[in-house]
Amino acid sequence: MTPEIENLRQKIDSIEDSLISLLNERAKYVLEIGKIKKAQGLPIADSKREGIILKRVAEKNPGPMGDEFMVDVFKKIIDESIKLESKS
Repeated sequence: MTPEIENLRQKIDSIEDSLISLLNERAKYVLEIGKIKKAQGLPIADSKREGIILKRVAEKNPGPMGDEFMVDVFKKIIDESIKLESKS
């Protein structure tokens, strides 16, 4: 492995560590929202909010990753968030 590739891979590893941390931080807020929704008798899933999130993701995506890919990633994040909220 060349030093240049190793250096770039270390940068990727660092970004992945940040993504893991940020997704778990997001999940903590999701759990709090789930508790509030349950206390207020609100439904867990909110299709209007989901649509807003997915639209924002596509609009804010500067690339080079495609919008469709980014939306798919966030659909998975939203699905997992709904599961978490249901358990809170």
